[in-house]
Amino acid sequence: MSLIFRLALRYLTSVKGSALLVSLISFLGISLSVSAILLTMGAFSGFQKALKEKILSTTPHVIVSLIEDGNYELEERKIKNLPEVKNVIHITIYHGIVSKEGRVQAVSVKGMRKEEAGLNIEGGILVGDGLASLLGINVGDEITLISPLSVRTPFGFVPKVGYYRVAGFIKAGTFEQDYLTIVMSVDEAQKFFGDQWQLKGYEVYLKDPYLAQGVKEKIEKVLGSKAFVRSWIDLNQQLFNALQLEKVAIFFVLLLMATLSSFNITSLLFMKVRDKVRDIAILRTYGFKRKDIMLTFLMQGLLLGFSGAVSGIILAFVGQFLINHYRLIRVPSEVYLMDHIPSNIEVVDGVITFLLALLISLLASVIPSYRASKLSVVEILRKD
Repeated sequence: MSLIFRLALRYLTSVKGSALLVSLISFLGISLSVSAILLTMGAFSGFQKALKEKILSTTPHVIVSLIEDGNYELEERKIKNLPEVKNVIHITIYHGIVSKEGRVQAVSVKGMRKEEAGLNIEGGILVGDGLASLLGINVGDEITLISPLSVRTPFGFVPKVGYYRVAGFIKAGTFEQDYLTIVMSVDEAQKFFGDQWQLKGYEVYLKDPYLAQGVKEKIEKVLGSKAFVRSWIDLNQQLFNALQLEKVAIFFVLLLMATLSSFNITSLLFMKVRDKVRDIAILRTYGFKRKDIMLTFLMQGLLLGFSGAVSGIILAFVGQFLINHYRLIRVPSEVYLMDHIPSNIEVVDGVITFLLALLISLLASVIPSYRASKLSVVEILRKD
């Protein structure tokens, strides 16, 4: 095998003329294809990672919706006692309508303890960033909050109306939180809405957000049928599935590009078979078998694919450094929740791409290698 390897390496490096040009094209084709695949996969992986970090920095890791009333302090304590849990916030959800200078929007009103919600002024509320832009709300403005439950008066039933000053904005990165939610103290919310048409629950924050599915199952066991539990993974599963599907589709498109590049290897080896006919005859005369001839040319294809794949991987990591250092992939932050997309080439993507590049190079070498092994020594010598 060492002789075959040395012979293949010698044939591969001792090229000139048109064969040299085809060799360079084959090498660059594999190298650029591998680099393009890894950089594209890295962009998808980087976007997913950055998006998850944005989501986890602004939203609860597990949301518990209580179906039945119970001992809230006891239930909250049970959840806090789980070793993975970092913090638990008790919330109450109401529904209402926000109005500002004739512009209205239906919203969910989240009642929270004042110290947990970050409310610093009496009667103040927090408004979703998107909702504020939609209604033209600024910090310090007074907005009108309307309850869907009417109040009975001597003149009939009229909507209950409250006026609240905006203390600040919330930006969670989800449509529901940014455009359809306001936050106020639970005492103020209960005073305004009363005890009817409310949904109580907990926002659970974990030490490791990626353990959310396991913690979700534990909370379901602790609270039983009286609660409906969802993790941040459940809430964003469709988004992550769509991104993963796009990543796989783009991978196969780019893999097709690599396959097309491998045709240059096939052309190169056919040229070498033609140029090395006399060498093949001499090798066969000195005891080389047909399979040895075939392995020699297969080895050339593998060496070309290996060197191209390795250089492509190196080029991809250099590209990743430049992309991350200079933030080359710019995107609108109001749409993607980030001003640039980082690159994050995963080890599994690198290994799969490298192995597929070798496989494609090997397959591209099969036909010319087989043809070289089938050449007849007698016919070669007779023509010479």
